[in-house]
Amino acid sequence: MTSIRQVKGNPGAVWDDLSWTDMSSAEQALWGSLGWDEASWEEDTDPPASDDQYWEDLSSKERQAAEQLGYTQGSWDDE
Repeated sequence: MTSIRQVKGNPGAVWDDLSWTDMSSAEQALWGSLGWDEASWEEDTDPPASDDQYWEDLSSKERQAAEQLGYTQGSWDDE
């Protein structure tokens, strides 16, 4: 699978239920843009800095990745 799933509703509820290997390579790449890798996703290491950042503090590249993953400013900041 190389596509990015279309997220309806709360994106956190969708992504939180998936393991790293459940994601397509495209989805992994988008999360990688936000600093995530398999170890951090599976909670073997600390999460990346983006996990604690507000939308306005993300870089434009990070915001674009988050949008492709189904997030808006509101849903990101609510996480």
